[in-house]
Amino acid sequence: PDLADLAGRLVQGARPGEEVEAYVTHARTFEARAYDGEVESVSSAEPRGAGVRVVADGRVGFAYTTDLRGGGLEGVVAAARDNATHATRDEAAGLAPSWERAPEAIPALVEAGHERITPEQKTDFVLALERAARGQDARVKAVEDAVYADSHTRVAIATSTGVGGVYERTDAWSYAVAIVEEGSDTQMGFEFGLARSMQTLDHEWIAANAVRRGLAVLGARKIPSAKLPVVFDPYVAGQFLGVLGQALTGDAVQKGRSLFAGRMGDKVAAEGLTLVDDGRLEDAPGAAPWDDEGVPTRRTEVISGGRLASFLYDMRSARREGRASTGNAARAGFKSVPHASPTNLTFESSPVTAEEVLRRAGRALLVRDFHGVHSGANPVSGDFSVGATGLLLDGGEPGQPVKEVTIAAPMLDILDRIEVVASDRRWLPFGGSYGGATTLVSEMTVAGE
Repeated sequence: PDLADLAGRLVQGARPGEEVEAYVTHARTFEARAYDGEVESVSSAEPRGAGVRVVADGRVGFAYTTDLRGGGLEGVVAAARDNATHATRDEAAGLAPSWERAPEAIPALVEAGHERITPEQKTDFVLALERAARGQDARVKAVEDAVYADSHTRVAIATSTGVGGVYERTDAWSYAVAIVEEGSDTQMGFEFGLARSMQTLDHEWIAANAVRRGLAVLGARKIPSAKLPVVFDPYVAGQFLGVLGQALTGDAVQKGRSLFAGRMGDKVAAEGLTLVDDGRLEDAPGAAPWDDEGVPTRRTEVISGGRLASFLYDMRSARREGRASTGNAARAGFKSVPHASPTNLTFESSPVTAEEVLRRAGRALLVRDFHGVHSGANPVSGDFSVGATGLLLDGGEPGQPVKEVTIAAPMLDILDRIEVVASDRRWLPFGGSYGGATTLVSEMTVAGE
């Protein structure tokens, strides 16, 4: 069925004094896993459904259905309307306003030819990935995971307030986890790739980097405790942004769950450092013409020149402060309600290469992996104390592999001590989309022996 037509039909029955929103999706998904030279599993699905919100007298009701026929459509609106009568009243509740003009499309969200790739070609890809990882080096003892997955999704939204649109996207991702061994030492290496289609994923690159990351930390040991410059590689820089992003939504601030509460306009980072959220970056996983409430996406400077310039708002959190939404509503799918979240969050990069950043760091710790981020990083208090694995840099050159150390500093201190962000940005999906690049922090506490 035509998704835009379905969404439009769902909101036509809005009663006087209420607002109705319909969010409808139809996806085709595929995943294949390989192990020890064989296809371990293959799965595909075609989920589709509609989520409906009804707002009446400041109360919001939600219901969803996977039955997109007549009876299912009528029932889901009635259920959402009934649920609204039991909800707590919220003066900030409301739907997105009518578009003055339709948001500009992002053609790069769909890669031509994606639909013509057969399941056999996809399983061949994941087999080649696993085979390439096993063949990289004699020290590779196993490939724990070799995975390929993709999706082709269409999304439609309509509201009784005048919003209405549809877009589609293709996404593909793949990763490998290699286990390497030398003597009694065993380490693990991980690498992944993101693209719009399998056609632009490189299984050889993923395999080679997964193994290389594992081999690089063979022989890793603790080092004496010290205060050192610390370099985040793109992967861990993206993880750091994932923690930071939790504290940068208007909703988190309003609920007292952010270290940035009450700091609007203050200096919160190194002078000249700019943190941007941009839902229209074509090469980023979170790109879309409008957010999951139908608000056009945009570029928002969250930190501008070191000063806190904006939070990220959905409709509800924006209305609580008398502001406009920044186009940062997200949801897990048609079965969930929207919430405020980053779209594509990243520091603005410099022209400096990663190699130049390492040379500038001198004697420093290059962090290749974090451990315990969920327990050791607190976006409310700003505490940041996590386990780390990486390499000790000597004159900018990678040297002794390091493990079982803890790196620590308050998150605001980390932001203030960022000296340079390199040009090697890559996107990582961690409950959002975060663009990490090689990042030099002038000093952190490294706790080892």
